[in-house]
Amino acid sequence: MVRCMINHDMTSDSQKTLDLAKKEISEGGYDSAILKLDNLVSLEPETSAIHVEALLLIGLISWQRGVYHEATEILASAEKLGRKHGFKALQAEAIRVTGNVLSDLGQNAEAEIEYNKALSIFEKINDLSGIGRCFNNLGVTCAERGDYEGALEFYEKSLKTQREVGNDMGIAIALNNIGEVHRFRGDYDEAERLFEESLKMDEARGDTYGQAICWGNLGAVSAGKKNYEEAEKRVKTAVVIFEKLGTFDNVYVEIRGSLVGIMAATRRFPEGQANLHEIQKAAKKIRSDYSTTVVEFYSGLLAQKQGNLSFARQHYTHCIEYAQRGTSFEYELLSLIQMVELELQNYRLTFENEFLEEMEKKLKQVLELAAKTNSFGALAELTILSALLCIENQDPRSALEELSRARKICIDKGFARRTDTIDRHVERIERSLESSSGAQPQSVEDKVRRMHKYIEECQRLVLASK
Repeated sequence: MVRCMINHDMTSDSQKTLDLAKKEISEGGYDSAILKLDNLVSLEPETSAIHVEALLLIGLISWQRGVYHEATEILASAEKLGRKHGFKALQAEAIRVTGNVLSDLGQNAEAEIEYNKALSIFEKINDLSGIGRCFNNLGVTCAERGDYEGALEFYEKSLKTQREVGNDMGIAIALNNIGEVHRFRGDYDEAERLFEESLKMDEARGDTYGQAICWGNLGAVSAGKKNYEEAEKRVKTAVVIFEKLGTFDNVYVEIRGSLVGIMAATRRFPEGQANLHEIQKAAKKIRSDYSTTVVEFYSGLLAQKQGNLSFARQHYTHCIEYAQRGTSFEYELLSLIQMVELELQNYRLTFENEFLEEMEKKLKQVLELAAKTNSFGALAELTILSALLCIENQDPRSALEELSRARKICIDKGFARRTDTIDRHVERIERSLESSSGAQPQSVEDKVRRMHKYIEECQRLVLASK
């Protein structure tokens, strides 16, 4: 999970209370901070920078709690007052946090426009910390559309800028987000190192929200390594922090959703259902397409793992509809991959070829979507899956062509660590071609079992890179 930030640098002769409220926000004391900020808004005139910043911080808390409509209205008021009374930095920050709200709602193009507006203002007043924050946000928008090179460039610029001004929060966030790029690429060791470095900085500053995100990301790394026991511990640590904060935003929904995925993978369905119920409650309050998309995906996953294939299909279909409406292509991809497995599961039950044909259609569809959205990690894994299915269909030549394409994607797009797996598959196919005369016939059940294993491995790796 990528991270964003708020400006804590502005000082004023009369803002002792405001400084205390900021400290409480960084430590997760939102309720106490809100009381102080509401009081400041009522006491200070609209022409006061303290009034405007207090309003901005109330908007920030609403955003972090997932109350997006309220956050948008409050931030709009803060931006208007900042512009009217010449508080340029506060105006820019209100615009930037509005971008965060839009990003959470899945409106990434609109969010990018807001980030660039804020960046322009910060650059005019030479606010380096603000510039660094905008670089970070623009990196997030690049990552959301699959442009990891662009994301990494922005994150590195953000890290450099925040180090220049000595902003520890900005440094920790940039390290976390650089770690995210490595996680997307399957470089789990480097991702884990960066997440842990970011976590230590968050702990030193008492930034509990930042700690929760780091623990969630560390859990994703463990899941990517198939260490579900460690993944569960890490994600639960994040969930406990969110609940202590009273923060039930999209980040909470997504991280706790991953806990549903862990329970499904380890076949602990009652626990999975309990966690699903909690994210359903949070999503109902948030009322964003993104949170609903996450809930529909994990509802489908849990139903599928329990063998309720018709219910799983319904949930995945709904997930795709919400994902398309909110431009959350990652969950559209994930749902389509799960539907590839659904068709195979139906074939396993009926041995009717129409399900295999539908499986091939779904695989082609998800490959096209991955290419269209520049989801290169998913595209590489799906192309490998396509190759393995070619092998099962007794077409090793096509499998080699697919693996060659997958290898090129990995090399061109910075996923070089994944080439070892591809090379092992190529060696295996070449050996089988050399000794094809002695090949033994395989049962249909064995073939389907292997295909199922290939699909599940593809699902795990794509989900771990979300």
